[in-house]
Amino acid sequence: MTITAEPHTKPGPPSSLTNPDTGHRWYIHPVTGERFISVTTVLSHIAKFGLTDWAAGLAARAAFDNLPMLNRASRHPLCNSTRTDDACGNCRDCVTFWLADRHNQERDAAAERGTKLHDAAEHTVLHGPGVHVDDDAKPLVDQWNRWYERYRPEFLATEITVISRKWGFGGTLDAILRFTAQSRLPKQLAHLTGLPLVDDYKASRSVYLTNGWQVVAYANADAVLLPDGTEQPMPEVKGGLIVHIRPERVQMREVHLSDANFAYFVHMCRVVEGLAAPLNSVLSRPVTMKEAD
Repeated sequence: MTITAEPHTKPGPPSSLTNPDTGHRWYIHPVTGERFISVTTVLSHIAKFGLTDWAAGLAARAAFDNLPMLNRASRHPLCNSTRTDDACGNCRDCVTFWLADRHNQERDAAAERGTKLHDAAEHTVLHGPGVHVDDDAKPLVDQWNRWYERYRPEFLATEITVISRKWGFGGTLDAILRFTAQSRLPKQLAHLTGLPLVDDYKASRSVYLTNGWQVVAYANADAVLLPDGTEQPMPEVKGGLIVHIRPERVQMREVHLSDANFAYFVHMCRVVEGLAAPLNSVLSRPVTMKEAD
């Protein structure tokens, strides 16, 4: 097996600009040129519990599954081109990079399946059923279809870009929807009937606290940014919802749109601004101790 090292680039929506090296995304206003940091970029600075052990486990299992390759790599001359287009894919440095990159490859594959789920859901809402779905995403889309047929929510908007000038963030929310009396929500969520809700689909293994803050941020945006640069007022929303979709099940979680939860997200925005500041804004240049005369 020859290994190819490829950079991880996530293009994002047309109104956004994504740094291919860091993955950080900004939404750019087509008319004014204003920059709004992506909600998901802000929240990506918070480490998720268990991911370090998960990444280490992937690398360890890949090593055990490819012991002959590791043995050959230990004797192969170094190409000194790892992480470039000229990487040989066979030397120790290239194989080490490949092992260390297993979690990124797995993450990107999962993100691709999630994108296919979102695309299929949007197509069904706007145009009806019948969209082609790749085999890797079909179990997720099948579960979304089961959820959609069961509750039949009314969709007020899908895949819209929202911005906040006051707080400097932007993002693309999955949907604003409303359940009707005919939806017959579970009793734990029945109080959401009739309310316009910011909805977010998640296909990850787990749902994290920061996923809730993502919905809270979207709900507190100031305006909807259209592709031509025109703006519309942010629709009124009264609640938040995460629909967690896995191949074997669908779960719904209410998101509490409290002032306290939004304050946590705003604090994270300020922290991320600080992390982007130049080093000399907080530290002087190093002064090396010299031996006494």
